[in-house]
Amino acid sequence: MVSEESGSKVMVLGATGCIGRAVVSGLKNAGYGIVIGSRDPEKARTAFPDVSSFIEFNYKKKTDLQQAMDGVYAVVNLTGAQIFQKWTDEYRKEIVESRVESTRIIVDSMIRCKTRPSVLINGSAAGIYGYERVTDDPMTEDSIPGKDFWGDLVSKWEAEAMKAKDQGIRVVTIRTSVVLSPDCGALPQLVGIFNKGIGGPIRPGTQWFPWIHIDDEASLIVNAVRDSSYSGPFNASAPDVPRMKDFAHTLGKVLGKGSRFPIPVFVIRLVMGESANVLGKGTRVIPEKAQKIGFVFRYPNLEPALENLLKK
Repeated sequence: MVSEESGSKVMVLGATGCIGRAVVSGLKNAGYGIVIGSRDPEKARTAFPDVSSFIEFNYKKKTDLQQAMDGVYAVVNLTGAQIFQKWTDEYRKEIVESRVESTRIIVDSMIRCKTRPSVLINGSAAGIYGYERVTDDPMTEDSIPGKDFWGDLVSKWEAEAMKAKDQGIRVVTIRTSVVLSPDCGALPQLVGIFNKGIGGPIRPGTQWFPWIHIDDEASLIVNAVRDSSYSGPFNASAPDVPRMKDFAHTLGKVLGKGSRFPIPVFVIRLVMGESANVLGKGTRVIPEKAQKIGFVFRYPNLEPALENLLKK
């Protein structure tokens, strides 16, 4: 059952991030009006000169979010501090609060609207399955959450989003794996290592590397806004899930570089901090619900995806 709400307004929070920019473009192409919530509305205006409606949103400051979202059709919440960088204790706290607390405030504002939004598409992460268990079992949306830092964080994050469902709002949580983009996230950092001639698999190399092309990530989110059959968690991961050693080989092939030098996790941790676990301890995340619902991946396989991203 597909919604007929194109032309209505969608509020996008976290729009200036890597995923957010792609989602705003996709929603505009689908005919939606856009309201952007950002910590820095002036920066957002520069990033989106053809969008006319902006509001400041910062979970640490009191803003009139409720008034701005009253009457919009859907809210897309992509807020959250970047993970692919070094963490301090203070930044670790920011990683958690920028997701859990932001979502709590957003849902509370939606519930208090006179004319409530009909849909909440909330950011989430494949990290919900954890990075401490060693298994080759496929992780579907029905798999049990992990018990490590990531499993606990994402479970709390999704629990805040699902409170909107209790109020009759359709909720979709997007469990994003590693988003491959030429401009942001893990890929540019890995490309930098390979271009120095020291590229290779992150040890041990046998771990799974779930990934998704930025275009497919954005399309999945736009479809979740438009199509009322989308509900609950969705794994945002391409069907082709390689081992890390195979990912490294393919990346080297596309770049025309060698991939002979295994990279110890501690080296990645020096650059990325605790987010190194995302690359060093991956699980086999399968997009079961997206495939069952008929979502078509433009880039289901790794090599064509990297060719598209790195040879534009």
